[in-house]
Amino acid sequence: MTLKRIVKLDTGSLSAGSFIDLVYAPEVDLKLKRIEVVETTAGAYSLLFLTFYMGDVPFFFPDVSAALFQPLKPSLIVFDIAHPKGVYLKIRVTNADSAARRLVIHLIYEE
Repeated sequence: MTLKRIVKLDTGSLSAGSFIDLVYAPEVDLKLKRIEVVETTAGAYSLLFLTFYMGDVPFFFPDVSAALFQPLKPSLIVFDIAHPKGVYLKIRVTNADSAARRLVIHLIYEE
């Protein structure tokens, strides 16, 4: 498989105890291979949680730590999820930390 597209989703400054919903719907059919998360404020990933839906289908039950998706982690999770054109992918980021945080989430698609 070859790289098709990388999509960047940014939470901006996410205050302590809050959440944000990030969405993306492609204009063509794609295949999601990886999710990589970068925490930009040099804090720990352990108190940042993600939910993930493709359309109405949940993939994380009920949520997972963002620590699972650190780009330098040796056991990075690989997906093989079809992402049809026009279908919304929704990621909710919840900050359970006591300080504001910012995540940059990269969706990596292959053909």
